[in-house]
Amino acid sequence: MKRKLFWLLLLTLLLSACTGKNPLSDTNWTLVSYGETDAQTAAVPDTEAIISFDAEGILSGNVGCNQFSGTYEVSGDKLVAGPLMATRMACANDALMQQETTLMMLLSNSNTFEIEGDMLTILSENGNTSTVWEKME
Repeated sequence: MKRKLFWLLLLTLLLSACTGKNPLSDTNWTLVSYGETDAQTAAVPDTEAIISFDAEGILSGNVGCNQFSGTYEVSGDKLVAGPLMATRMACANDALMQQETTLMMLLSNSNTFEIEGDMLTILSENGNTSTVWEKME
């Protein structure tokens, strides 16, 4: 009986360690800024740039003028998204096009992320480029 209890306890502890909660699961964010980490560009005003992470590993949103979606995985502070699919509408101006291009390039690669309060920062693999997002209620 003690032996069975020991194995049950050990199995429970191992399963608990392997099923860490995904901090991005079921969250929605709106873009604050993007670009070089030490010289961020403010999000284009009056533009809906949002990103959503669901509990099933689906990422979706809008980066300025086009919708996108794909899969994502989180492991510790690592975020791997993709492949991503996006609509191909022409952006209204160069600022929107630059914002969209930067965001899609960053999201399409392996990244790290950090959450501080209601702010999410997604950093490129080398940390030189990042996006900053504010949590939506």
